[in-house]
Formats: sequence, structure tokens, C-alpha cells
Amino acid sequence: HLSMLEITLISALFLFPIVDLFQVNKSENKIIEYIKAAVMLWTLTGFLIFCFFQGALSVKHPFLFPADQWKGCFAIFMFIAFFVYLKYIIVSINKNKEVKLYILKSLENQNESIKGMLPESRKEFILFTLLLSLTAGICEELIFRWYLYSFLELQVNWIVGILGSSCVFGFWHLYLGWKHVITTAFIGILLCSIYLYFESIFVVIITHILMDVYQGILSYYARLESD
Repeated sequence: HLSMLEITLISALFLFPIVDLFQVNKSENKIIEYIKAAVMLWTLTGFLIFCFFQGALSVKHPFLFPADQWKGCFAIFMFIAFFVYLKYIIVSINKNKEVKLYILKSLENQNESIKGMLPESRKEFILFTLLLSLTAGICEELIFRWYLYSFLELQVNWIVGILGSSCVFGFWHLYLGWKHVITTAFIGILLCSIYLYFESIFVVIITHILMDVYQGILSYYARLESD
């Protein structure tokens, strides 16, 4: 039987995107929106952690570090390679006008909700990276890849766990449009696969953070000289 705390948590997971979708008085100031998003995510994650330490959840603690040493080494290699790639992207944007124009055109084709979240100024970029990306990486991975996947796997099976947690993850991004919901659901499947393959919440958290930072880098550096 589920505890009242866990029922409340599950209800909050499904109500969260609906409340966010109909949130009124959204600010045109991106920094304020970054802070609001971070506060909402940490509030829900804090409640999740509270429920866990109260023994109110039906799931066990997440996988922390890869059990196999070679998987840990492989993860470190991937992260180093990605940092090298990020440096390459920054240099390419700064030195190649065609690359810059291509990225700017791609950004302009995004809907207003997505453009409204991507950083343009230096201050926005710093806060997007150090607050929003870190928050999304930590909170969303604990919520979806640890808790919701584990809960659905326990109730049904691992396939439903992957698909169900990923669909809810996509639904959380409804404010960005249905196209982005579908895209995010597939990203959720990828992230869940990474979590299960490496058996490490830390690996998938870092992966998620780097994916968000990558989007911020594209947005900021592509606009850097055009301001």
C-alpha cells in the first residue's frame, strides 16, 4: 500500500506541468524565470527527498556510482570528450560566420517559449548554466530516472518504467509545445537507458546538465557578436 506522502508526491508530479502551463504573470525577464523554475523544481525534489528519508516511498535509493570500474572510466572519457567538443563548438561559432548564421537561423525557428528560456546576455548565460542547468540535471534525474522509473518498474515492469517515466518527463515540457513534448520524451528514454546501463544517478545527472549547458552555449555564443 502507498503512503499518503507518496500519493501526494505522485499527484504533484502529474499536477506540476499543468500548474506551470497555466501559470500567470510570467516575466519577460529570463533571470526571474530561471529562478522561479529552480525554486519550483527544488521544492518538489526536496519533498521527494523528505519522503525518502521518512521511509514513505516504495522505492529503494538510486544507483550511485557504476558498479563496474570500466563503466566509470568510460563515463569519464565521454565527459572529457564532450568538454572538448564544447570547446570546439565555441571556437567554431566565433571563427566561422556560416556556423554562427546557421545556429541563429535554427534558434529563430524555435517557438517563443523555447526562445524565451535560452540565454542571450552574459548574466543570463551564467545563471542558465550555474542555476537552471544544474537544477534541471539534479532534480529531474532524481524525480524521473530514479523515483518514477523505479516506482513504475516495481508496480509493472522495467519497460513500462522506461516508457512511462519518459512520457511524464515529456509532458512536463508541455509549455514548450507538443513537438517538444515528444522530443523530450525520447530524450527521457535515452537518459533512462544511460541510467540503467551505467547504474549511476551521478552519470545521468552530469549527462543531463551537459545537454542543457550545450543549448545555452549555442544560444549565447551565436548571439554574442550580434548584440
